[in-house]
Amino acid sequence: MTTSPTLRRRARRLPLLAVFAIALLAGAACTPQQQIAAVFGDRAPEAQRVAHCESTMNPLAVSPTNDHGLFQINSRYHRASFEQVTGQPWHMVYDAFWNTVYAKHLHDKQGWAPWTCRYAA
Repeated sequence: MTTSPTLRRRARRLPLLAVFAIALLAGAACTPQQQIAAVFGDRAPEAQRVAHCESTMNPLAVSPTNDHGLFQINSRYHRASFEQVTGQPWHMVYDAFWNTVYAKHLHDKQGWAPWTCRYAA
């Protein structure tokens, strides 16, 4: 049995739709730890250690090397991709949820390699 191109496109969008559904359910009152748990699932303990090492769990953190937010996303290398992946403007990098969503995207592609604190995982 073959599937139509429309069904295949919809199937590819399902993971992104799930992330947006989590965003709606997560709400603004959640702690960074809760948001990391919602996005990273079973890998949350590792992700929380990396985020704590990178920013001390501060969603507003900015480093001297131009890294931003909870997971210290670098604006030089990741700004356009952040906006494309999350559908959010760059200033939302300071929102713990969207920063975590983008960190999960990076992690899914590269593991913990993009982070200085990768060994905290």
